[in-house]
Amino acid sequence: MKKLYLILLFSMFFAFTLAAQPLSYDSFTKKYKEAAQLYYQKRYESALQILDILAADDYAQTYPSVFLSRSLVLYYMGRYDEAKIDIEKAIAFQPYTLKLRLCRSMINMALKEYEEALADINYCLEKNPTWADAYHQKGLIYLTLSNYSEALDNFDNALATANGSYKPEYFSDRGFAYYYLHYFEKAKDDFLHSLTLTENDNVYLCLIDVCYKLQQYDEGIKYANILIKQGRRVESAIIDRAYIYLVQKRYDEVKADLDLIEKSCENLSSYHKVKAVYAILTGDKASAIEAVDKAYILNSQDKDILILREALSTDEIDIRKIVNLLIDFSYTF
Repeated sequence: MKKLYLILLFSMFFAFTLAAQPLSYDSFTKKYKEAAQLYYQKRYESALQILDILAADDYAQTYPSVFLSRSLVLYYMGRYDEAKIDIEKAIAFQPYTLKLRLCRSMINMALKEYEEALADINYCLEKNPTWADAYHQKGLIYLTLSNYSEALDNFDNALATANGSYKPEYFSDRGFAYYYLHYFEKAKDDFLHSLTLTENDNVYLCLIDVCYKLQQYDEGIKYANILIKQGRRVESAIIDRAYIYLVQKRYDEVKADLDLIEKSCENLSSYHKVKAVYAILTGDKASAIEAVDKAYILNSQDKDILILREALSTDEIDIRKIVNLLIDFSYTF
């Protein structure tokens, strides 16, 4: 028994020693390429497992891309604090590499550290004033800060300096800036152009809303139907389509849509909100109150829900308020 125990102990020690041995350079680079492939496949957990091993290896000290890669993986996993630690390590190795500064700007923006995010991106543009990705990142920061004019200027600069190497987000994100500035035709043009470069469910949802604003109702329904038919963002597309049906007074179709997604949207305030509007417009105050109460529990900060609650608290409902609410309907980007 004692002999068996010693054999097992030796085996465990041997295995640990083997695992702890430094990788050869060929093994290190091979594993790094494997992690990169997993990253591009969006298999972040698997990529992280490999990068954790590589970051602990001696070669990582002369291969700072490991820390950049792990930082990006952590960023896309939503682990922003950890991502920042790694990007700081990478920058310590290569303090003048602009790509690292751009990545840190992205991470700081996710952490809502906007001044730091802008400082990095301004440094990038000072060193390279024709870098389209840097202008795009700066535009995103201003878009997040609701400074839509500054966002638009930077998105314009991104497109002007791209030299034909356009990314779909250059157009879709400029479309958001146009949207918030109420340039709906220009927003629509940008959203449509971005879709010629790549499919994007959020852009389709934005197009539904833009068509609604432009009173191009049939076209808005067309974009909703594209998502619904392909089984992508179905609940959101149906809710957005319901608003168009409401303004067209196609109440039977609204009811059919709401019934279709009732179970899957029980915890969505947006579902209960549109259900409340439908109930008000069809004269069912009791159902409207029930729907608004559910919506309020799920999202007490939604201004539309507060307007609906106020309208339902009186004996006489001001239908004009509800119609105005429909006109002001907008997709939240």
